[in-house]
Amino acid sequence: MFEDLLSVKKPKISILTPSLNHGRFLVDTIESILSQSYRNFEHIVFDGGSTDNTIEILKKYPHIRWISEKEDNIVQAFRRGLDMAKGEYVMQCCVSDGYLNKDWFKHCVEILDSDEEVSLVWGLPQYMTEDGYLRNISYVEFFNDHPPQKMDFFPFWLATGFWYPEGNYCVSRRVFDICLPKDDPRDPFIDHLHMGFIYNFNALGYLPYFLPVIANYGRTHEDSRGKRLSNIEMPIMDRYYRYVKDYKNKFLKGSSIHVFKNRVSTILKEVTHAEIRKCRWKILRYRIINSRCVRTDIYTMQKKLRKKIKDKQLLSSIKKFYSTFF
Repeated sequence: MFEDLLSVKKPKISILTPSLNHGRFLVDTIESILSQSYRNFEHIVFDGGSTDNTIEILKKYPHIRWISEKEDNIVQAFRRGLDMAKGEYVMQCCVSDGYLNKDWFKHCVEILDSDEEVSLVWGLPQYMTEDGYLRNISYVEFFNDHPPQKMDFFPFWLATGFWYPEGNYCVSRRVFDICLPKDDPRDPFIDHLHMGFIYNFNALGYLPYFLPVIANYGRTHEDSRGKRLSNIEMPIMDRYYRYVKDYKNKFLKGSSIHVFKNRVSTILKEVTHAEIRKCRWKILRYRIINSRCVRTDIYTMQKKLRKKIKDKQLLSSIKKFYSTFF
């Protein structure tokens, strides 16, 4: 299954996989990558010094380029992997995650090769349980109501703070390098690489493109980074939303000039004062459209409202009952 990849000298895509003691999921991740119909890619694993069977498994796949050494933080780990990458485009696939659509690499390359304005292609993720059962698809509303594309995504981002699913986006290597947080303790996103990348990508004016495809799965398990480091990453997510809000306020006041760029950082357009006024209304529209009330049909809303009323009435009755004893 991997023999043809041994001869790839100039890969179009580099798949970057961070790893640390998740050998029990590693084969599934590798095999999901190997099942892709597009074959001009390389797979790089940067392991943080695993003590389980991770290295033993990696040695069984000679097409994988890997290193195993401890790093100080996740940004340092990714930058080591990026330094090894030869591809024009980059994707990240953590151990325990993988790809569901076998043509996903092909779809991404087709979009990026045909439109230099686009720097990133993304799709829909699906949750998987620890024992391998597929569960909910994220953002199912995007099947029928696509999010805005390219420059139109900017006011949507300002309104919602939406971030692209980290397990499936395919991005220009050059842009990934520019937008990746710095390996510097002063960088506000050094402990949450993904949030830092998303903020920088949108604030610097690079353009995304959405495909209505279930591209990947993200496995939930007790030892995932998100659960282990939730006390560190959750405050950084709050910081991310504050940064988006601050950028929005500066942009709408005209104190910050926003420009759109293609993936070689050529400026495509500068947002004018007249367009800022239009953008203000788009932001308001997206906030309303993406509110919980508008996204829920009237019958579901009525059902939930009745349940809340009944729950409150039940709680009130319980309080009255116990109050007779005191």
